[in-house]
Amino acid sequence: MKKTKDYINLLPPEEKKPGRVVGKGSLFAALFVLVWLVVFGLQMKELLVLRARLNTLAVKKQALQQQLADIHKELGIALPAGMSPEKAAVIQTILSERVLWSEVFKQFAIMVPKGLWFDSLEGSTMGKAEIKVRGGAFSYLSVAEFMLAMEKSPYFEKPQLLFAQKAVVQGKDVVAFEIACGIKNAQGAR
Repeated sequence: MKKTKDYINLLPPEEKKPGRVVGKGSLFAALFVLVWLVVFGLQMKELLVLRARLNTLAVKKQALQQQLADIHKELGIALPAGMSPEKAAVIQTILSERVLWSEVFKQFAIMVPKGLWFDSLEGSTMGKAEIKVRGGAFSYLSVAEFMLAMEKSPYFEKPQLLFAQKAVVQGKDVVAFEIACGIKNAQGAR
């Protein structure tokens, strides 16, 4: 027989709860966190390897700078006070690549034969130093003499005649020409 307490129950009946089934969302979240941790770990490992390599390179750089300073002392090259060897090297590179245009023009003044003139000079130091000369002459021979003088000059390299053609200017026959050539730097010209 059932007792009254079995009939009267103020507590709600226990519902059957399903077993803990992992939802798809939870599974994807856990997988995402796991992949993120693996990627983060690999990135941290790579960072540590790169830092160690950077430290090694910094030590090598210091050793090379010391060797450069020793070489400068042996050669008697004095660095200005407070200037690092890197700055001195950059300045030396710039100075070795510059073109002394005044020297180039002096060479032209020496080499130009009679009966030849310039209409324009166009210089460029972008990349390799070059110059283009446009002008005229009374004969092809004057143009040939000028090109020969350029070939012999220590300031110019590989002169090329781009064109030379007869033209009539103010009733006179002249030869218009254009020559392009490289310019050696100041150290190579001396």
